[in-house]
Order: sequence, then C-alpha cells, then structure tokens
Amino acid sequence: FTEYLVDQLEVTDLGARWDGMLTYHPSCHLSRGMQIDRQPRALLANVKGVQLVDLPHEEECCGFGGIFSMEHPELSAEWLKRKISNLEETTSPTLVVAEAGCLMHIAGGLHRQKKPQQVMHIAEILNHR
Repeated sequence: FTEYLVDQLEVTDLGARWDGMLTYHPSCHLSRGMQIDRQPRALLANVKGVQLVDLPHEEECCGFGGIFSMEHPELSAEWLKRKISNLEETTSPTLVVAEAGCLMHIAGGLHRQKKPQQVMHIAEILNHR
C-alpha cells in the first residue's frame, strides 16, 4: 500500500491530520523482506499535527512472523512483551503498523494485558482528518 502510494503514484501527502503522538513499528516482512521502510515513514512525516516518536529497538520482531507464532509460542510471547514494553517507553497512545499480522498480534497482546494503547494500520492514519 505505502509502496504503491509513494513509488508509483509519487504521493507522500494525503492531507491527513493527527493531533498527537504516534509511534511506528516497521514489520520484519516489509522492512527486511521487501525493503519497504522509507515509504511508510515518508507518508507519516507528512501527517499534519503529528508528533512522531521513535520506537526503542524498532528493528526487533513483534513475535508474529506468520507461522512463527504458532511454531514457537513461548518465544513469540516474550518478543511481544518486549515490543509492548518498548511502546510503553515512548508514552505514545498509538502504535502505527503497515502489516496486518503485526497489527493483530500487538493489538491482541495489548488487549490481553489490559493496556490502554491502541494499534492502527497506517491507512487509518492517512485517512484521518
């Protein structure tokens, strides 16, 4: 989605507005597997009113990894705990992702731990006015 917007349509500003703090989680699949990292960051940088906060240890996997979370549930749970702890360090109420698997995994972990943070897909942020 972000690759299409930025590289094909050459669009980085969709007129989105977000008054507040956001933190971006680059998924393993997109950033390592497909080399898509610049595109979501370029789009988020053009959201008016946003305060983008770096996620500590952002390069670390959230633990979903497709089938990984099913084959290695203990490791997956530990990685997820670390990801949530890193999100809490930012004090950002919202984590932005560009990958559905990460979204479900992290949102589920936040819900189970009864944490107040939310996870949103980048498309939701880019559509926000």
